[in-house]
Amino acid sequence: MSLIELGRARPALVLPRHREQLRGTMDERMCELFEAYALASTTLDKLEREMTRREHLIHEYRQISLDLQAEVMTMLALRKDKS
Repeated sequence: MSLIELGRARPALVLPRHREQLRGTMDERMCELFEAYALASTTLDKLEREMTRREHLIHEYRQISLDLQAEVMTMLALRKDKS
């Protein structure tokens, strides 16, 4: 699975009401967001599985993931307003 596909799938799990919009989105900016979200969320997963937890990094990557989710939501809202 590519980073873009993974980054599209993960928000669809977290934001189920927006799944249809997420599936239909292919512009360059959204693809960049999906890729960034995939990288941040997979890094967060790895950090959470470590035996020696680095809480400061976990907190940082959790916040990055939440910020990217918010940005995806904003972009979806803007698209919806334009249509």
